[in-house]
Amino acid sequence: MNFKTFIFILIIVAKSSATAQNHVETEDKDNLYWQPNVEIDYSHFQSESDADCINYNEKYGLKMSANIQLLGIVDIPKSHLSRKIKKRTGNDKLYLAPIFCKNCSCILSEDSTELVVYQLLFDVAEMCARGLRKELIETQQEMNINNVNAMFYTTIKNRWDERMRGTWASIYQDVLIQKKDSAYIEWRKLVDEMLEKNKDFATQPYEIERLILGEPVEDGYVEAKTIIGDLKNNEEN
Repeated sequence: MNFKTFIFILIIVAKSSATAQNHVETEDKDNLYWQPNVEIDYSHFQSESDADCINYNEKYGLKMSANIQLLGIVDIPKSHLSRKIKKRTGNDKLYLAPIFCKNCSCILSEDSTELVVYQLLFDVAEMCARGLRKELIETQQEMNINNVNAMFYTTIKNRWDERMRGTWASIYQDVLIQKKDSAYIEWRKLVDEMLEKNKDFATQPYEIERLILGEPVEDGYVEAKTIIGDLKNNEEN
């Protein structure tokens, strides 16, 4: 083998290795996980078109219905569980990603307009996930605590869930119901701007890996069996 052939093979192997390392799992049997290159397809609507699906779509004049959620898991250091340790060490960790629930989303017939709208709604979920992460990080820095996720994840998530649903409702109304001119383009631009603004808080591949695996990915950590509920509701009660 001459030197040029050897270099050529070396480059091919290196590229193949890099491709393998950069591969990110974004789907399991139940869910599609948000990443910049993930696109919702008709094949992802896998719920049977039963009576509930038919009634829902006919009620709103739709051909498809999607179930999109924010899915999160909090892992804590094992030291947080020890009663012998007076001062807990290490920060808890949040693994968060928007998911498209395949088995919860149904389709009566294909509609290209609705498909791109659901992709937009998926991106709105990512927009809210970034806002949620940012708020948790700012809370941790402000309070200087190492269990911010176990303490405040539920409270802050509920707030961002509400914002997410409100934004979805506005998009539905403007684009699919009232069919306003340029409504989709305007919403698409706004969401893209917000995603770019908070790009430092984007959903990362390791978070999806943790959610798909179903068990901690870092040594010395365990999944938090319980986390504090919505503190806002507790205050109101």
